[in-house]
Order: sequence, then C-alpha cells, then structure tokens
Amino acid sequence: MTPKTVFWPLDCTKTGFCYGWDVPAFCVVGVLEGKDRRDAEGILETWNQKNNIKRPLRLLGLCHFTKERPSLMFEDAEDYHIVLYHRHVARSLRFYSLDVLKLDALERPANPRAQLINMHLEHDFTSSRLSAESGGISYRVVEQLNLAGSIDATLQPRKRILATIPTLILAFFTMIFTPVIPLLSSMGWILSVICNVPISFSWDALNLHYVVLKDVSATIQQLDVRAEQALFLAVEVVTLTHKAETPLAAYSARYTSFFNMIWLILNDITIGYAFGTFLSENAAILANLISRHAQHILIDWVQWVLRWLDSWPAGLKLNTELSWFYSHTLVDLVALWSSVLHRIFPYLPIIIRTFGLISSFGGMLGGLTMMISLFCDLLAVFTVHIYVCYVLTNAVYSRALRTAGSLWNLFRGKRYNVLRNRTDSWEYDVDQLLFGTILFTLLAFLFPTILAYYSLFALMRLGTIILQATLETQLAFMNHFPLFALMLRVKDPWRLPGGIYFARRTPGDSEEPVLVLENQPVPLSNIFFQYIQLWSRLASHYNPLRLLKCVFAGEFLSPIPRYEIRYNKIRDGGMFR
Repeated sequence: MTPKTVFWPLDCTKTGFCYGWDVPAFCVVGVLEGKDRRDAEGILETWNQKNNIKRPLRLLGLCHFTKERPSLMFEDAEDYHIVLYHRHVARSLRFYSLDVLKLDALERPANPRAQLINMHLEHDFTSSRLSAESGGISYRVVEQLNLAGSIDATLQPRKRILATIPTLILAFFTMIFTPVIPLLSSMGWILSVICNVPISFSWDALNLHYVVLKDVSATIQQLDVRAEQALFLAVEVVTLTHKAETPLAAYSARYTSFFNMIWLILNDITIGYAFGTFLSENAAILANLISRHAQHILIDWVQWVLRWLDSWPAGLKLNTELSWFYSHTLVDLVALWSSVLHRIFPYLPIIIRTFGLISSFGGMLGGLTMMISLFCDLLAVFTVHIYVCYVLTNAVYSRALRTAGSLWNLFRGKRYNVLRNRTDSWEYDVDQLLFGTILFTLLAFLFPTILAYYSLFALMRLGTIILQATLETQLAFMNHFPLFALMLRVKDPWRLPGGIYFARRTPGDSEEPVLVLENQPVPLSNIFFQYIQLWSRLASHYNPLRLLKCVFAGEFLSPIPRYEIRYNKIRDGGMFR
C-alpha cells in the first residue's frame, strides 16, 4: 500500500487529537489537547457550523509527540511519512505559493490571443499537471496549509495575540489616509485634468491627433505622475481595508504596491529636501557656473563651428554661396537666442533658489523628482536654438534625399505608383530626362554643403537628447524603484513567495531525516519587472543602429515619449492616461 503524506505543522508539539483534512492529503491543522474524543468532535462540529468552508474539519487521529517527531495513529492511514510545514496566520501576510507572486496586482485587459492559446493548452494530454486530488503537493493542499494557522488561532484561542507588524502599519496609514481620501482624490483629479489639457490639434485621415500639456514639459509630466499616485493611494487604501474580500496573494501584492508607493514618495521628499537645501545655499555659485558654461558651449562654440565650416575646413570645399547663407543665417539665429539667454542669466540665482524651495518644501508635489524635472525643462529652454537649427537643416536634408530618390527612379525608368503603392516601369520624354539631369547636377554640387551643416546639428541634437534621456530615465527609475519589495525580500521573504522546495533536516538527536516544506523567495527579475519593461523600451528607442539610421535617413530625432517610460501600473491604475 502506498504510504500517505502527512503535512504536520512545525510549531505544533502537543499531544492529543489532531484535526484537519484528509483530502486530497492528510493536512494537520493542529492538535486538541486535554479532551476526550467526544469533546473534540463537538468543538470541530461547532466550528464547522459557524464557518462555511468548502471542506469541513474532521478528526484525523491521535498524536503522541516525542522529542524526535510525532507518533500518529490515523483511522484511514497506517503507513505514512511526515512532511513538516510552517504555519502562519493570514494577517501576517506570510503564505505558501506554488507560483511566483505577481507584484503587478492590477487587473489587465485579457489578451484574446493568449486566451485562445491557453484554451488549446488545456486539452494537451501530454503536459504534466498537478492533480487537485493527488496525495502530494497541489494547489488545494497549499491552500489548506495557508489556512491552517488562522483556523488554529480561532479554534484554540490562547492568550491575546498581538497584532502583526503589517496590520499595525496598515492601521496607522489607514488612520492617516482615511480623512484625506476625498482631498487626495479631488487634488489628483484636478491635477490630471490640468496636465491633460490639449494644446494643439491635427487631423490625419479623419483621425484627431492632439498634444496635451504634459507632453511638452517634464515638470507637468511629473505633476501628472503625482496626481495619478494620489489617485492610486486613495483607491488602494479603501481596497486594503476590505481584506476578507480579497484573495491572500492578490492582497499581498496590493499591500506591497501600496507601501512601495508611499516609501518612494517619502524618500523622494526626504532626498529632495537635502538637495533643495544645497541648491538654496549655493544658488549664486551654481548660477554663475551654469551661465558661464551655457555661454561657452551653447553660444560661443556653436558660432565658432559655423564660421569654421564657412571657411573650407580641412580642404573641404563647400558651395560658397550656400555655405555663406547657412552660416550667417544660423549664426544670427544663435545670436538671437543668446540675447534671450542673457536676459535670463541675471535671474538664474532666483530660479535655482526657487527650484530648491520647491524641492525642499513642495511636500508631495516637491522632492528630488520635481527638481530633476525642473532642470530638464531648463535644459530644454537653453537648447531651443539648437532645436530650431536642427529642424531647419533636417528639413532641407530630408528634401534633398527625397529629390535624389526621385531622380534615381527617373534615370532607371521607374515611377512611383501612388494608387498601388509600388514602383512601376515608365518611359520618360527626352525633356524630362534633360530636366532631371540638370536637377541632379545642381543637387550633386549642393549636397555636401547640406550634409555638413545637417551633420553638425544632428550630432548636437543627438547629444541634447541623450542628456535629456538621462534625466528622464532617472525620473522613471525614482518613480518606480521597488524599494519596499526589496526590503521585504531581505527581511521577510515569506511575504513574497516565489514557489516552494523541500529541505532535508534532522530534528534533535534523531538519525532519520525529515522533509520540511520551505518557501522560495520571489526572483529579483520579478521584483524589477518594472525596470525590465522600462529598459526594453529605452533600449529599443535609443538603439545606436536605429539612431544612426535616423540620422542618415533624415528622419526627425526625438526623445522617447515621456509616457512610454512610465510604468503601466500607475497609468492604468489612475483615472487618466
């Protein structure tokens, strides 16, 4: 006869009647000591009537506990082997799980293709599955193990059990957040509406496209993040107070996300206070440093390079008239913006001091992330002339490339068919070929000059984008760093289960080892799943090969949209996108 598997609680060392479930495996919840069989059955029957559970508790047999291991006498099992397990109460948020805990607890819209694939996989008879009725470990057994601690605590009330740390922390923050939930919701809603105000519209094939306010400013984008975080906290604090209605795994994931958000905001405010104080105390020095380097790099150096290109550098003979036009036009444009910056420089100490005050005393709207956002917008203001010069040179370069492509089709006897979206053969007249030859000659003489000035500002634009991307990546990482989850994994990995494993132990002086069911902590890759998503988007957008292709093809270089480096949980969890 196959021996039965008996799951015995590791902390239970009493003698008496053991009770629990015998289907699908023998799962011992606890031991009723000091009672005869009739009293024990009466206690279980009363408890089963009060608590409506799927499978009622029943007496499994007698237990005589020794120093080494329990000696059991079961009615339905003569041969058995014992597997020890840890018994936790539900409010401690420690539990077993066969699957890795999904920290992304918010519901996602189901993927129809994924649903179809899963439906087909359910009919795959070759795949191994855990049977719900198997005598070993299964999802039902794990569910029973997780219920054991709470059931034993209610069935055998001992001395008053102190509230666990998660319960105390949640009660404290619930007490703080409950009075301000309406205020948080109202402020978050108002800020979201302001940040999502459309500022421009365009029509494309009867589709309306619009640019909202948060798309043009990192500061407004950060305000939108704070607004959605406020909405997220207001919703989650209500959800967490209804613990009985939420499965333990989902509740644990929501609990972790909620307090991770609070930790991020508090740390952001704390670090922002330190950096804001530094800015306020050194505003004059920093303003002088920034203005001097901005004048040297963004104004003087750009004008020097433009004049250098106009003087046939390294023997490169550019078209004199076109080069003179490029050089003088762009130098005057840079000089025009230089006059604007010179009007800003005297107020730079006040601006930096204001940044410091917002970072230090802005409360939930301040912090280090807001300071980085403000400097990101300041960088955008300082480099407006580079952006305008790049737009002008890129427009001419792109037009020249398209003209060269059209002439190439002309000389090959081809023509682009707009209706069929393909290139067809075509016979051109002599006049058309002659005109194409003249245009090609003109383009061949002008293209090196166009390429030289375009390359200069394309590289400068690329450098500006990389600098902005660095700042915005720091913002994304600070807004989504899994600080609380990392702390839990180090301090209390039971609250972030990533599976189970059996450990072999030899208790006491016994020579016979026993198996202990242990918790496997969640992998770091699952904790940093936000960063993996963000990094994949950043790596895809800032791929060097892609950027080089954009430069040579004349495609417009633009930084990654800010909403693309914001984790979807916040964006989907709020009321607005």
